[in-house]
Amino acid sequence: MKRLTALIALLAFTTAAQAQYRNESSDVFASPFDRYVTFSLSARYGLVMPMGGQKAYIDRISPANLALEGEWLFPKRFSLGIKTGYQYNQQRLGRQVYDFGDQSVSAVQTRTLTTIPAMVSASYYFAENSAAVRPYVQVAGGAAYVDFTNYYGTLADQKTGFKGAVAPAIGLKFFGRRDQKFGAEIQAQYQHVFFNYNLLKTSSPSLMLSAGIVYRGY
Repeated sequence: MKRLTALIALLAFTTAAQAQYRNESSDVFASPFDRYVTFSLSARYGLVMPMGGQKAYIDRISPANLALEGEWLFPKRFSLGIKTGYQYNQQRLGRQVYDFGDQSVSAVQTRTLTTIPAMVSASYYFAENSAAVRPYVQVAGGAAYVDFTNYYGTLADQKTGFKGAVAPAIGLKFFGRRDQKFGAEIQAQYQHVFFNYNLLKTSSPSLMLSAGIVYRGY
């Protein structure tokens, strides 16, 4: 009986040791992207479509937009980051006569809107950090510097300032193969800036579709 008990104990110890060895071995050979906190940098060019109250001021798609983003990637498919960029939109109206109090001006109206966001982001990825294809969802919030300038010829109606902003997004990063460091990224982002002035009567929401390059490293 004692020999049987000793044999069972020996088998249990051996099995546990083998399991621990397999786990340690798998950890040793796992990708550094999946074992440690790593980082990611991306730059994208985008098109911005005005929505909601912004369409009352400028209703054209903007082709002049840049998005920059940096992230710390955690092993559990979660990331924290910072993001900024440059967004510019312009629309020109034909010459008209405008009344300003007791004066009338014949001028070409040029409406412009510049937005520079500064936000923190949190993302969840649906694939491990070393994967070749990484779809994700993201929420971001912070502030944005807004420059509202409406030109009437050489005259200008201008208001600038920092306002709160939120920007949920979905996207996908494609690296071609596992552990590849350079890849491509596409993203769809809804941005809402709490800025209202003159023709921007409520706020400044927009939809940005962007594509660019991404680098992940450790």
